[in-house]
Amino acid sequence: MSNLESLNQAITYIEDHLTAEIDQQKLAQIAGCSQYQLQRMFPYLTGISLTEYVRRRRMTMAAHDLQTTDHKVIDIAQRYGYDSPTAFNRAFKSVVGVSPRQAKLQGSKLSLYPRLVFTLSVKGDTPMNYKLVEQSAFRVVGIPSNNGAWNIEDAGEKATEYWTSLGTRVHDIINLMDGSTPEGLLGAQFCTNGEFDCYMACVATSQPCPEGMEERMVEGGTYAVFECKGAMPDAMTTLWHRILAEWLPASGYTWANGTDVERYLTPEMTSPDSKSEVWLPVVKASK
Repeated sequence: MSNLESLNQAITYIEDHLTAEIDQQKLAQIAGCSQYQLQRMFPYLTGISLTEYVRRRRMTMAAHDLQTTDHKVIDIAQRYGYDSPTAFNRAFKSVVGVSPRQAKLQGSKLSLYPRLVFTLSVKGDTPMNYKLVEQSAFRVVGIPSNNGAWNIEDAGEKATEYWTSLGTRVHDIINLMDGSTPEGLLGAQFCTNGEFDCYMACVATSQPCPEGMEERMVEGGTYAVFECKGAMPDAMTTLWHRILAEWLPASGYTWANGTDVERYLTPEMTSPDSKSEVWLPVVKASK
């Protein structure tokens, strides 16, 4: 099944459960990825978070029910998962633009949000240079992040905060390089059971793990390796957007449950000529 088919089936699951609890784990399984991957991918594809999309669709359907039935506002609120009328009123007005009682009035102007349908848009204006690499498992040593869970809304901010906090300790990490591959300073994003675990500045090495650092194993497998050129973090953010929104849906591959790796190839990350790579774990999509 292609990524587009899987994503559209996930949207169908959401539509079928707008008046019930949405099982996030099942939703991710339908989409062919982990919960964290889906939450991370969705805004790149749609411009809004998964949570916000569900909220907008529920309020849109609630507005439809208010205008086409005689049900009371409290009944509609409970139908869409709100036990508190105040919370429902607040959520409804933030999406639709008017209160639930105003929405019942004929001629009220409402802001409504249609169901999403994922389609393939081939641009081709800017090439994406990538290669597929079969990489054996490798050991890394580095310093894990300790600034809590990262989500799509704050990942960029927390990444900048984390790299700034390392200061000169980055050189201690780099000094552990011993020719192990993949060479270079790495930024590895580890997940456990499909959920974000930590981000870690590290290097592949066989050297002993110094005190104050941590060692981990990065899974072997197939990686799609993408070239990135430009100042961090903007260049990397742009590349991730293109990978998830353009390349992945049309690639014939799915995002594997593994460790995402960023590889930094030049010392000055903020230089316009900075070079880096994204290593995305992938598996061939099932037919």
